[in-house]
Amino acid sequence: MKIKKKYRILCAVLAGIVLLLAVGLLWYRADWRFRLWNAIRIYPKPDLKEVTVEAEAISLEDAREQGALNTFLLLVNADHPLPQGYVPELAEYNGARMHPEMVDAYASLRDVLQETTGERIHVSSDYRTPEEQEEILASKGGEIAAGVGCSEHEAGLALDVYVKGYGSMSFLKTEAGRETSRRCDTYGFIIRYPDGKEKITGITYEPWHLRYVGQPHASIIMDCGLTLEEYIDLFEVGVWYDTGDYFIGRFEVDDLKIPADTSEWSVSPDNTGTYIVTAKKG
Repeated sequence: MKIKKKYRILCAVLAGIVLLLAVGLLWYRADWRFRLWNAIRIYPKPDLKEVTVEAEAISLEDAREQGALNTFLLLVNADHPLPQGYVPELAEYNGARMHPEMVDAYASLRDVLQETTGERIHVSSDYRTPEEQEEILASKGGEIAAGVGCSEHEAGLALDVYVKGYGSMSFLKTEAGRETSRRCDTYGFIIRYPDGKEKITGITYEPWHLRYVGQPHASIIMDCGLTLEEYIDLFEVGVWYDTGDYFIGRFEVDDLKIPADTSEWSVSPDNTGTYIVTAKKG
């Protein structure tokens, strides 16, 4: 009996030591705490209500002429490569090439991160030509690099960022790296390859890879812990959804329309054969 009692005490002591070590490591490693919190966090379901709205028919040409046609919701992955001959719209900012609408968004995100954390993020990878993607694929292999035509960098909608001395997964060791995940949606960005979603995206967790989708999409995706694949699948073709400040609908090209009472609207192909219409109320 004494031996059993000593054994139980020993087990309790060892368990206590293990617990203290675990707590100590989590206290020391903010990046581990961050990933643990995201793993156990319960995300709400998207607040999307199917509605009937009065709408008027439009065409892609109408959207193009009014500057309302963009590619922000273009799904790019191994199953949905970029269309043949795709040429992105690009601007240059501090040597980085990106879609023109991303410039102010990225600059604002960078500035607020520096103001709140004292750390500055930089761009390590921006737009890539198909030839550049082919070189990366040849050097890194298909298990790490996307195939030609299957990288978001080729769409001009993605940026890889870092803090000096902290790139790749070590990015999360910095406060700015963790705050990037918490704040990027405010500026229209998402963490395109979130933790635990590898089976959906086909890509392991990349907290440094920012993808621009614009609003309200970025906030819905990040608030609800979704991937872009899951987000697009939420929308049934031919149905309008009310998000509060916006109407969102997914339509065939011959059935494009916009709600009558809108202050701003845009159309984006989703690269699955349909288009997503985003209309701000008012």
